Amino acid sequence: MAVGTKPVRIFESDHAPLRLLAELERRSPQEVFHAALAEYFESHRHELAAIFTETQRAIASGDLDALTAQLAASAEAHADTLMATLPETG
Repeated sequence: MAVGTKPVRIFESDHAPLRLLAELERRSPQEVFHAALAEYFESHRHELAAIFTETQRAIASGDLDALTAQLAASAEAHADTLMATLPETG
C-alpha cells in the first residue's frame, strides 16, 4: 500500500530486533512496524476508546477540570516512562 510517509524514530536498541523480524518474515522493517502498530491499536482498542470518549465528553460539556485531569494523567504516565529508561545513579 503506497502512501505518503514520514520518518519514525525508534530506539537504537530496537533496530536489530526489527531487522531480524523483518528478515524472518521476509517483509520490510516498515511493514513489521506497521503490523505491530496495528496490533497495538487492536489490543488496546477498549482503553483508547474510553480515553477518547471521556475527552469528547469533557470538551463537549466544557469541563476543563476533567480535561486537565486527563492531560495531567497522560503527562505523568509519559514522565514515568521516561524516568524508567534513565540509568540509576548512586
